[in-house]
Parts: sequence; C-alpha cells; structure tokens
Amino acid sequence: MKNRERMRAGVQRMRRNKKLFLIPVIYLIILGTFTYWGKGKLLTLQHPFSSEFFGWIFIILMAELALIGVLGIITLIGYPREAKEYERQLLKIGFIDKTGSAPVLISKMKEKNGYVMDFFSEGIPLIEYRKHAEEIETALNIKIISVEFGKDMRHVVLKTIPGSNEKKGMIRWDDKYLSDKDFELVLGESYFGMESIDISGTPHILIGGGTGSGKTKLLKLVLMESIKKGAKVFIADFKGGIDYPKVWHERCSIITEAAQFEKQLDEILALIEKRRNLLYEAQTPNIADYNEKTGENLPRIIVACDELAEVLDKTGLEKDEKALVGRIESKLSTIARQGRAYGIHLVLATQRPDADVLKGQIKNNLPFRVCGRADKVLSQIILDSSEAAEKITPQDQGIFLTNTGVLFKAYYIEDDCLEGVNADDRKAGTEGQTNTND
Repeated sequence: MKNRERMRAGVQRMRRNKKLFLIPVIYLIILGTFTYWGKGKLLTLQHPFSSEFFGWIFIILMAELALIGVLGIITLIGYPREAKEYERQLLKIGFIDKTGSAPVLISKMKEKNGYVMDFFSEGIPLIEYRKHAEEIETALNIKIISVEFGKDMRHVVLKTIPGSNEKKGMIRWDDKYLSDKDFELVLGESYFGMESIDISGTPHILIGGGTGSGKTKLLKLVLMESIKKGAKVFIADFKGGIDYPKVWHERCSIITEAAQFEKQLDEILALIEKRRNLLYEAQTPNIADYNEKTGENLPRIIVACDELAEVLDKTGLEKDEKALVGRIESKLSTIARQGRAYGIHLVLATQRPDADVLKGQIKNNLPFRVCGRADKVLSQIILDSSEAAEKITPQDQGIFLTNTGVLFKAYYIEDDCLEGVNADDRKAGTEGQTNTND
C-alpha cells in the first residue's frame, strides 16, 4: 500500500515536471540497447543457448526487468528524501497507529515560502494530527500552519514552514503592492501567498493584539491603502492622536473626544440614508454598481477606532458619560449592520482582553477578524479560539492570524507613507471633523 501511494506520488511529480520522464526513458533505451546486444550475443553461443527458446526467455526476462525498473524509478521519484528520517522521528515520539506504524510521508512540495506535506496512514485520523501538532512540530523541526484532509481520509496534508525559517524579518511596504481591484486591501504575506481583504464584499475589520504586536501598524496600513484608493477616513483615537503624525491629520480626520465622535457618527448615519435613496433611485444594489452606472464617484467612508476599549469602556464614568458611550456603541452597531452596501466600513482595533467592551451586536457584524500576539483571553474574544496565543510566539511582531486560519506577516509602513498623497479638498469644519456630504 505504501509503495503504491509513492508510485502515485511519483507519477504526479512527473506530470508536474515533464523533464523527470527522461529518467525512465533513458533507462529503457539503455536496457533496450543491452537487450539487442544480448540477443545477438546468444546467437554466437553453442546449442542450446543459441536456440529460439532461450532467445524468448532472454527477451521475457528483459521485459520484466524493464517493468520492474520503471516502476522502481517512479517509486523513487515519488520518495521524498526526508521520508525515512520523518518516519523515524514520528516513531520516536510515539505517533503511531495500532500496528505500531508511523505515518508515511508520500510527498513534500515547495509552495511559496512553505511546504505542503502529504502523509499517509491507514490508522491515524486527522484529529490525532491536530491533537499532537506541537509534538510533531518539535520532532520534525517544522511549524504547522494548517492540518487538512488529503485526497481521502487516510491522507492528511500539513501546510508547514521550516521551524528555523519563520517570517520574522520586516517586510516593508511598497506602493507596487497596492491592489487595482475595486477595494481590495493588501495586508501582508502568508507562507502560501499574499493575504488581502476585499471590503466591498467583507465590509468590516476587527484587529486584535497585545502591546508590541504590531496592531497599530496593521491598522495604519489598512487606512493608508484606503486613503490612496480615494476613501475618506475618520480615526477615533481617544489617546489624543499622538500615534498619528501631522501628515495623518492633514489627510484624514483624527477625532479625540467622545462628543465629537458621536456627532461624526450622526453625520455618517445621515449619509447612509442619503445613499440609500440614491441607490434606490438608480436601481443599484451597492455603491460600486451605483458609481459604475451613474459615472459618479461616491467615496467609501472608513471609520476606525485605534483602541476600541478607550471608546466604549464605561468603567468609572458618570451617568451622562455612560449614556454617551452607549449611544456611540449603538451607532457603531447600526453602521456595522447597514454600512456595506453604502460604502461605509468599520476598522476597529483593540488590545484589551475585555469581552464587555466588544459587545456581540458589534462583533457579530465584523466578518473579518485578525489577531496578533495575544494571551488566550484576547485571542478568544477576537477569533473565538485561543489559536493566536498558541501559534504566535512572544517574539513574533507583525505576525497575525485571521479567523479563517491564515497566518501572515503584515507589511510594515513608516509614518511618512502618506507623503505625496493629495489632502482631501473637501475637508471642512473644526477640530479635525470632515464634512461627509457627497
């Protein structure tokens, strides 16, 4: 069974790399040449070796040798060089089936920055791979990104990276990464490709991560791309806006007071109603179709909170202040429910592991969630699992896990990333407020 699986892997590898077909072809040419020479040599020998009977026996033996040799070559082509060592290491940690056999590495293929490994076992289910993931990582010196079924339930595919080669280095942003799709925002690089989010379809983003995880940098990356794509951006930063240098204040609105934020949310809710009427009159389902049909260029609106807990935490507040926070929470919830079709998007970030701050009515309408380095409580709040705490080490900065299970390294941007971007000529009002009228 194992050899049959390796033969299949060999055939698949030969299909991917046509040059490998030359190996069995060369073998057959050499064997055919030897067969021709050998048959002629038999004719020079004394009877009975020169008889036709011995000639046919010789040809049959050579044909069998050709078949066995080709099958052996295909099996060797499908035999990863690490297979024997991996099997030995898995036996050592006791990762075996009831017969005492360890999983067999059928294939190991390079994919982007990682490897896709196909393991075969007739007695070890997928759940056991997940349960023993940490032991397997240590034994094979790999980091497991995902564990999935292969072509059937006896095959388990591990997407992995080398344990000593994680993406710890900084990946600097370059404007060449800016997507030309309607409103696709590029976040970084996973081990198997570029990670991005199209907010025209998945409208809101929640970012979590502890201090030093790179959470604010990822938020700035999302906002920078949004501005460069023509969106109008509002940032609620109740820490006084100190994380945002002058260039950010010039190209988006930094809101530092709760009352000011509520007023801005009122304007955005009024804008939703206005756009609702415009889309109805144009008989279009969303802002993208409306802009295309009418030739208008209604901008998308991004409402960001740099630290959601600073905005919604009611601890120690007076009655009137609690009422104000409650109204802000309600209005954010309305935008989360209704904003997608009208081009109104929320990008919320938090580092505090406090479930009371992120109410279900808001969280349930934030379909795309990412978490950086965090404890189990914050990971559970953001992703509904503790995986961020388990997969991202304390040394990892700028590495995030999505709620779809993708681990990626975020692009790093400098605070001058908005230099050269034209300031919004529709900016008006006082104290950094921006007129949201179309």
